[in-house]
Amino acid sequence: MNLVFQAIMMYITFFYTDIFGLRVADVTLMFLLSRFVDAFADPLMGTIAERSNPPKGKYKSWVVFGAVPFGLMAVLTYTTPDLSYGMKIVWAYVTYNLLNILYSVIINPYISLASVMTADPTQRTKLQSIRMMCAQSGGVIVALALPLVSGWLSRFLSLQSSYMTTTVFLAVIMVATLFWASTQVVERIKVTSHEDPPGFKDVIYQLTHNKYVVMMFLLFFGVYGFNTVQSSSGVYYMTYYAQRPDMVAWFSMMNVLPSVIGVPIVPWLVKRIRKKGTVLLGLAIGAAGALLLGLLPPSSIVLMLAFRGVSSFGYGILMGVLWAIITDPVEYGDLHTGRRLTAIVMTLIGLGLKFSMLLGGVIPTLILDVVDYAPGVAQQTQQSLNGIHLMSSWLPAGILIVTLIIFGLSYDLSEEKVAEIQHKIAVRDGLVEPVNDEERALVAEGEALRAARNHDHAPQRGAEPAPLSTIDPPDERETTEDSQK
Repeated sequence: MNLVFQAIMMYITFFYTDIFGLRVADVTLMFLLSRFVDAFADPLMGTIAERSNPPKGKYKSWVVFGAVPFGLMAVLTYTTPDLSYGMKIVWAYVTYNLLNILYSVIINPYISLASVMTADPTQRTKLQSIRMMCAQSGGVIVALALPLVSGWLSRFLSLQSSYMTTTVFLAVIMVATLFWASTQVVERIKVTSHEDPPGFKDVIYQLTHNKYVVMMFLLFFGVYGFNTVQSSSGVYYMTYYAQRPDMVAWFSMMNVLPSVIGVPIVPWLVKRIRKKGTVLLGLAIGAAGALLLGLLPPSSIVLMLAFRGVSSFGYGILMGVLWAIITDPVEYGDLHTGRRLTAIVMTLIGLGLKFSMLLGGVIPTLILDVVDYAPGVAQQTQQSLNGIHLMSSWLPAGILIVTLIIFGLSYDLSEEKVAEIQHKIAVRDGLVEPVNDEERALVAEGEALRAARNHDHAPQRGAEPAPLSTIDPPDERETTEDSQK
């Protein structure tokens, strides 16, 4: 997925302004309006995934369904047809938005897969760490391939055709990989949301009653906003501020390569400082790298690469832990609503990723517009250079600092609380014998919910169970093997 997604994150703004030939203000408006499309398309896709039950797999089937259309749309997005300016804008709007919609078709069910492959939090963390290590590796390939291969092809083709041809290569590899990967995934945990199909009211209910969905949305918004700002501004930073367009590919590579190292150490970090501590560490390291970059003069190329690498390492830690912690709100929502709507919860959280493109697309282009950036002009004004410097260093640092403060003060869903929630769900669903009055009340609640579903009624929305701290855990716990069964 990142063979295409990172191509959009890193280079699409530069492509639209300097190669496709769109005015900065028009690109800003397009990115802004596209996020409203995502606000409807993503929850809709999450609802569709929950209501469907394809024979080849509830979630993994969507990877197969969406692979070819997504690859084709990536190529069309990086295609520059010979049209009038107005029709170019139409082309950009249509292809860019369809690309984002098709991305949602695949990614929203895909990110739900780990939750149905295993219920073991440790295994989920390892799965997500390996997944994100490979994802960031895809980013390394894009960082080098798109500018270098396109530059080499431009000796034989136009620069516009070179970008399109390079995207064709990446898209073909992506489609082939997704087809193969879908054969390797086993969905072990049965999800029955299609038997009592959720509707839009369930989306709203999760959004208004599952506080951890909102917290995780803000976390994803901040982390991916930081990355999209850094990724989209890097090409401007090296081309105009540092006056080293020959270093664009390597600077972009340093935006992702150290993250490949950061991701695999996440399970080790989680064991020692827990998930929340790991998130805070990643946020602090990422912010520190961006702050240090802001102190450098234009001639410090080596330190630019080094400090961008520091931010990337912190981002890698975040990529490893974010996708492990994302399943915890699913458990909380299951306990407090009586429904396990994995794809809907993941979609609402994943909207933070989509809306982060507001930061990565709208704010940098807005800054460029304010400072009178002139596309393609080698010697920019000092005002323009100051704007490019701001959006490449101080802005991403500020985003992570604000995110760190919000998450550090508000998120309290610890590993112990998640384990307690999972135990209560098992009691409610009849998988574990109740041992006290509180747990017997959970059993009665579960029976009422099942009876309501059997009669095609909406799930009962009773009062929430007592706070976790008031429930005495059973004296004897099921073994890990039995719990998994």
